[in-house]
Amino acid sequence: MSFDGDPTGSGAKPSRWRLNISGRWPGKRPLVDSSRLAFLRTLAKYLVRDIVWLGAVGVCASTLGLASVFLYLNPQIPTTETYRHYRFETPLRIFTADGALVAEFGNRLIPIDFDDVPKDFVNALLNTEDKRFYDHAGIDLISLANDVVDLFLSDVRTGASTVTMQLAKQVSFGPEQLMIRKLKEMLLALKIERELTKDEILELYVNIMAFGKQAYGVQAAAHTYYGRPVEELNLAQLAMLAGIIKKPTAGNPINGPEWALDRRNLVLRRMRSQDSIDETAYQEAVASPITAAVHQRGIDLPAPYPAEWVRQQLIERYGTDIYTGFVVHTTLDSKRQAVAQRALRNGVLDYDIRHGFRGPEGRLALDALTVGEGGTLDASAVGEALDAFGTSGGLEPAVVVQIGERRIEVMRVNGEIVGIDWDGLRWAPYLDTDRRGPTPQRAAEIVSRGDVIRVLLDQEGAWRLRQLPEVQAALVALDPRTGAIEALVGGWDFQATQFNHALQAARQPGSGFKPFVYSAALANGVTPSSMFLNAPLVFEDDNLEMVYRPRNDSGEFSGPMRLREALAQSINMVSMRVMTSVGADPVLDHVGNFGFETANLPNDVQLAIGGGTMLFTPLDMARAYAVFANGGFLIEPNIISRVERLDGSLVFEGRHPEACEPCVAPDDESPAPLSARRVIDEANAFIMDTLLRDVITHPRGTGRRARELDRPDLAGKTGTTDQSTDTWFNGYHPSLATTVWVGFSDHRPTGEGEYGSRTPLTIWMDFIRVALAEEPVVERPIPDGVVRVKVNKATGRVARPDDANALFEYFLGESLPERAPGDAGGEERTRVRPEDIF
Repeated sequence: MSFDGDPTGSGAKPSRWRLNISGRWPGKRPLVDSSRLAFLRTLAKYLVRDIVWLGAVGVCASTLGLASVFLYLNPQIPTTETYRHYRFETPLRIFTADGALVAEFGNRLIPIDFDDVPKDFVNALLNTEDKRFYDHAGIDLISLANDVVDLFLSDVRTGASTVTMQLAKQVSFGPEQLMIRKLKEMLLALKIERELTKDEILELYVNIMAFGKQAYGVQAAAHTYYGRPVEELNLAQLAMLAGIIKKPTAGNPINGPEWALDRRNLVLRRMRSQDSIDETAYQEAVASPITAAVHQRGIDLPAPYPAEWVRQQLIERYGTDIYTGFVVHTTLDSKRQAVAQRALRNGVLDYDIRHGFRGPEGRLALDALTVGEGGTLDASAVGEALDAFGTSGGLEPAVVVQIGERRIEVMRVNGEIVGIDWDGLRWAPYLDTDRRGPTPQRAAEIVSRGDVIRVLLDQEGAWRLRQLPEVQAALVALDPRTGAIEALVGGWDFQATQFNHALQAARQPGSGFKPFVYSAALANGVTPSSMFLNAPLVFEDDNLEMVYRPRNDSGEFSGPMRLREALAQSINMVSMRVMTSVGADPVLDHVGNFGFETANLPNDVQLAIGGGTMLFTPLDMARAYAVFANGGFLIEPNIISRVERLDGSLVFEGRHPEACEPCVAPDDESPAPLSARRVIDEANAFIMDTLLRDVITHPRGTGRRARELDRPDLAGKTGTTDQSTDTWFNGYHPSLATTVWVGFSDHRPTGEGEYGSRTPLTIWMDFIRVALAEEPVVERPIPDGVVRVKVNKATGRVARPDDANALFEYFLGESLPERAPGDAGGEERTRVRPEDIF
């Protein structure tokens, strides 16, 4: 073995020397003796063998480990075909008929070809996120090594994620254990790099990365923050977008302008240091102010209940294709939808106030939420704690921080402290559905410091104590001529419960079902002036341990009365006698014409009062009442008018049967509408309409409060089930049929004094007052087959010309009233005989 140098370290001129086998330098004495040399040789031999063995073991173990990781993780990651054929999702957007945006499902994304992406943005992205992008195969080993060193030597963690790894994470992996996810990203990044070109990877990346404000992809981000396509942005704006990717929610220029500005300038420094821009461009860009603003169109009218119904219908028909940019035009009327939501909210709150304060929603330990020695409340910490309660139906959470004699102060989520005076504070405490406690005299009897309550700012600018209602309500309003849904509210708050009571809450209709029984009676010879006895009934059933004794809600019995008056006052005894006089089978056959499923309906007297096994949704009831409103046609409720793609191409256009006979085309270019099926005679529908108008206009009608609307073209019927478990008002105008339901989701009674004529009617009136404000009064013409006859009020028979106790009544041509017996007036003429009354 030969070496060049000076083995003695003397500094003499180097000469060639050789270490001989004896361990001597040429011309020198032995360095070590032979025995020591033999030991060293043996030791070196074993060390070399052990090192080689350990190296081989290490290589094998590493290989086995990597193979095990690959075999374990490989089935859990998607194939690269997922990326090669990636489908860009754009939101499903839902509009009202008059163009108001009510919902958006999915993220905003506007695809862009890589060739159209500005070079400055690509440089900004790569200079900041992955400067060796074109040099690695998916994993940047240099950055990875630096990250490992930083992990052991400091708390700084940069992530070492390449663009390809970030792409893998964005598309395929959600939040999970960091190490496992990182390994998956690395493995998938290697796969992607083998299958896609660098430009294809970048094109996918710039199209799907999150930029905040629900914008995904650089083109959507450009429109969201700057209102222009990305090709028109300047260097400073492009650098800003590139910087958002790091923290899209908290770090965008709207939510975190200071962080976003610092990040933008960092991106510009990286671009300058890597010569992507010159000094002049850098100085100009770094001096530019933030010019970003939210340019995206917000939701004009949040209407989650009907929007979700629309989405479900589209999913059933088109699957996930709906998230490729479908634009849906519904039949909703924005004005009517807005007032429906407001009327329902106010009605539910009024009910809740009547039934008392149930106490605070929660408590905060305020002493633990202070800063400084003075015990000042930390508004940020309090706000964060309150934020967990969320806002529901416009009721925001607040915590009581100060209590006076008859006033309290509360802190809101935003840290503002506001006062609630006694007028907005005094609530009788809730004991149960029917009982309230004594009226409080001091604020301390109502709340304590630290209590979390709900507050509401009223129209006069005063804050009021409120609570989250437990009662629910629903409203459906549709055009009786076409079935088009114009307003729909499925509950108090969609965020609290997605259960749509308008479509899914099948409940007993109570007296709201009586009109369909009366319509069956008219079809079977009964007239509005037919006399029936309002007196107790007793039903015996061998299967029951006791007899059934139904009663009227009032508990009173008034004797003989005409059918018209009985319906207006919702007399149960008369309804039962009407049903038994006609028979259950004819009634069941007839009510099926209104769209009701009759298989599970009772065939006893419960049919007459909407009880027993019958269960219908508010939508079912609105559809059925529309038959009376449109003159006898059964329409199909519908909410989707037209579906288009982003480019305006038509996907679907609704064509539904209409209440017309015959149906005429609106113009020369449009086809005539389909004709809905006639299910009852026009004459029957007309007479029922006059009966239902009396529910409102009669001095003792159950809907008489609606007279204050001062519209003679309104009709309807209240409905209240046993123990007021379900309360209804079903009403209509010739152009709008509306049903309101109020009750508890768990079928609890709503309480004494709660009828269809209270909360449901109030909600209906508040809605109709605005919904029909511009609609003219409609006078319904008398159809063929209807005769108008003057009858005696007391007997229902044809009145004499000089009868002062007479009124005009409508009859079917084949069911005219009887004349009074005898030729002259007197007792014989006016006396009601038992055989005249069932």
